[in-house]
Amino acid sequence: EQDRLRSDAESKISAFEKLQAEHDRVLDKFTKLRDALMTERSKAETAEERAQYAETLAGKGQFNQDYSRVLHLEKNPLTDAMRERYQKELSTLKKRLEELTGESNSSTLSHAQASSEVDPEKLHKRLKDTFKEQIGMFREGVYLITGFRIDMLLEKSNPYFKVRSVYGEREEDFLIFNWPKGVKQPKSLDLRATDFAKILSTTDAYQYLTKYDSMPGFMASTQLSLLEKCTFV
Repeated sequence: EQDRLRSDAESKISAFEKLQAEHDRVLDKFTKLRDALMTERSKAETAEERAQYAETLAGKGQFNQDYSRVLHLEKNPLTDAMRERYQKELSTLKKRLEELTGESNSSTLSHAQASSEVDPEKLHKRLKDTFKEQIGMFREGVYLITGFRIDMLLEKSNPYFKVRSVYGEREEDFLIFNWPKGVKQPKSLDLRATDFAKILSTTDAYQYLTKYDSMPGFMASTQLSLLEKCTFV
């Protein structure tokens, strides 16, 4: 269930981000077109001023006033056509921008409602329970496969492992392995000198540590020795 909720939340966030990107793209295009309109309007006004200035010069004697007249246009057709074109594009972009803004607000509201429907405390507890259950299954699987009950404990923030064989005769027949301090990925663990470790140091299994530096070989040999004692006693 938590995977479904997480997937649903991620899909809503992805949709919102796409909508926001489209919103930004349209807004950027709108700004560029508005700036272009202002630039073209400025150019048209400058051209109109030059035309009027040319007409003024012409009126000073560069034509026959008896047969010619200077006409001053109240409106420039080119300027009006350009203004109408850009105004139409701006109106279209404004409409699209308003639609995107409405969709963005709606998406944000839907995402907030979906998030509010998920109780963070319940979700955290559910994930914690699931993780605890999986860890328990893992420890039980290790115990059934290897015959060793392994518990990870902490001592002054330093982890260590308490290992007891299913074939152990006494409750105190266990080994302690220390995690090397300051090492994230050690090649081996440190065997603590417990009473049971001292007993095993006198057996042939201990040679796997001293001669071959093999912790797995030592543990396997120890397990076989304990099994043989249980079988033949």
